[in-house]
Amino acid sequence: MTAGWSIGADRAALAVTETGAQLSQVRFTLADGRTVAPMHTAPWADEALPADTPPVLRMLRGDFFCAPFGDSDVLADETRGHGRPANGTWRVTGQTATALDIALDGDVMGAAVTARIEVRPGHSVVYQRHVLTGGAGRLPLGHHAMLRAEPPLLLGFSPWRWAGTPEAPVEVPPAGRSLLAYPQVISDPRQARRADGGRVDLTRYPVAEGHEDIWMLVAAADQPFAWSAATASGAGWVWFALKDPRLLPATTLWLSDGGRSYAPWLSRHRRVIGIEEVAGYFHLGHAASTGDNPLARQGIATAATLRPETPLAIPYLFGVAAVPADFGAVATIRPAPGGVTLADAAGHSGFAALDLSHITHASDRDPP
Repeated sequence: MTAGWSIGADRAALAVTETGAQLSQVRFTLADGRTVAPMHTAPWADEALPADTPPVLRMLRGDFFCAPFGDSDVLADETRGHGRPANGTWRVTGQTATALDIALDGDVMGAAVTARIEVRPGHSVVYQRHVLTGGAGRLPLGHHAMLRAEPPLLLGFSPWRWAGTPEAPVEVPPAGRSLLAYPQVISDPRQARRADGGRVDLTRYPVAEGHEDIWMLVAAADQPFAWSAATASGAGWVWFALKDPRLLPATTLWLSDGGRSYAPWLSRHRRVIGIEEVAGYFHLGHAASTGDNPLARQGIATAATLRPETPLAIPYLFGVAAVPADFGAVATIRPAPGGVTLADAAGHSGFAALDLSHITHASDRDPP
């Protein structure tokens, strides 16, 4: 099931699984020669799991594209979490040493799904572009990138307009445990409310042990690109992701640190954070994201729209940049000649060579 394909250049390399098109073995080489492998692979990756384990859970690694994002509770032909793209079979339509073109077997709401995944010389970046052609209806979708918090991570985000938790805890005893108060609107992520009445700083991860939590923030719409970033404390590098906030307005943060006691989790899925760029209503899936939810009432797009006559293209990229060892949480990511400059609140900075037009000048994008 893990069979797939590999691509690579001097500064980035990865594999892509045939099942679910999950990105695996993602490695970046920094300008100083260091190799960084920040992406997560589930501890059960090489174990024999029950036959009814969904492929998305069996594979769980790196990053993958979800359509729908979350519960698949609307489509009659696909009930697995995160939909057919994350569970189904992909086939190659073209490949070079640095780029992979793939197509999903089957459709999503009548739409054919294709993807281009590539790396480029001199760039410590993975570029992705998923296109849904044809189809009709409302569909939550997004990327499901996961990092290991080794070392601890300091989180930063581009300007945002709303943050909060869903209506109900992710886990409750005896199956598991959540730390945060549900629901809550978060005005300051450094002072989020805990279920026990305390406070927790969500800009640092891990925050505690033995919990499973989800919170989300919505990017300000009036910016050419939005970003999320995770600084590896004291390690001299930052992982970052860039997106078009018109297409993927929200960032869903999945805090998975031993808070699920049932199989295959068994309280061993620890220090994992999902930084998931989506058009969706938390992780709650197709029905919740296309229904009358509180964010949709505020005019926030919690699903994309498929139109038979117009392809829907979702550009996205993530990468790693070298920064000083005392670099803090990213405060800004700004365009610079040949890439972007990352800076923290103290004025320390780093540079990432990349093609920003991949996000800002996508030719056939379409707002949700």
